[in-house]
Amino acid sequence: MLSNRFKRMLQQLGLYAVPLRSAIRSAFIVNVRYTPKRVFNYSKVILSMYLSKWLKRPIIWGLPPIIMVEPTNICNLKCPMCPSGNGDMHRPRGKLDLKHFKSIVDDIGDYVFQIQFWNQGEPFINKNFLEFVQYAKEKGIMTQTSTNGHYIRTDEMAETVVKSGLDQIIFSMDGTNSETYAKYRVGGNFDLVIETLGRLTKARTRLGKKTPLIELQFIVFKHNQDEIDRLIEIARENKVNRIAFKTAQVYSEEQAKEYLPEDAQFLRYEFDGQSISMRGEIENWCKRLWLNTTVNWDGSISPCCFDKDADYAMAHLFDQKKSFKEIWKNGDYMQFRKQVLSNRKGIEMCGNCTEGLEEPYARIIEL
Repeated sequence: MLSNRFKRMLQQLGLYAVPLRSAIRSAFIVNVRYTPKRVFNYSKVILSMYLSKWLKRPIIWGLPPIIMVEPTNICNLKCPMCPSGNGDMHRPRGKLDLKHFKSIVDDIGDYVFQIQFWNQGEPFINKNFLEFVQYAKEKGIMTQTSTNGHYIRTDEMAETVVKSGLDQIIFSMDGTNSETYAKYRVGGNFDLVIETLGRLTKARTRLGKKTPLIELQFIVFKHNQDEIDRLIEIARENKVNRIAFKTAQVYSEEQAKEYLPEDAQFLRYEFDGQSISMRGEIENWCKRLWLNTTVNWDGSISPCCFDKDADYAMAHLFDQKKSFKEIWKNGDYMQFRKQVLSNRKGIEMCGNCTEGLEEPYARIIEL
């Protein structure tokens, strides 16, 4: 058993949910340009982040080394607990324009190590998505995306994905057969996802490439908790690099009863059959407000991906014609950080967030 002190140390290093072996492997395979400007910026961000934590007041030096960019908030599936799929999302639907994406990268790309192409929606629905990837790769930025695997339907498309330079692709696959897969990935085609996996790994081999790293993401539910061994077999058969076993996020007691598994290691909640609460205390601290930011398809800047409907948007990058550098330190952003450092529980969306909890929300295994 890991001591609590050792757990906290690993968590601070980012090596608890993501094991050391995975971090090292990624560092040697993915393509990032470690320029002096990026390294110096990262050093400033880390220093200001810990000063803020210790002094309990927001200090911001540098720009976020990681940005989440939402290609679209439209999805082809109807997952019951996803606001994009279940209809709970109230913000307008749309797709990020290529011109706007380039303006983001031109503004802050020299400081960014990694772009995560996800938030709400299915990235491949945006026809410009792989052009986003290619433009980011030209700037020496690591790129990742998360997909439900329904849009890489030909060998030519698979080769285009590999040639784009995409560093990592995560397939959301919460079942090992059509029945259990479709219970949560409503409207999805399990057989098509398996075909896509094989198509992509063959294209990677054919082109002599190591990227994209392929990860299967498996949310552990009550109805699929007995399928973990079979998932590992599927991953090996399709030359997948790693698997992430994620805990389910629920929003009501009814969802908890239907979806939460019995195995405590795959639970982020305490649930007695009637009331539900997060396991562990939410501390007045969140490193995402220094290391990350989220740019939604319409240019609204959210503090993180838990802001599903952009209720806490700091500004609209495209409408107001402001640079991201201005928004990163504006009054709304600084006030939000101040509240997190003093009363994070008072922010509604933080109540269902895993950031800072001792137990990781995902466990990653290398294959």
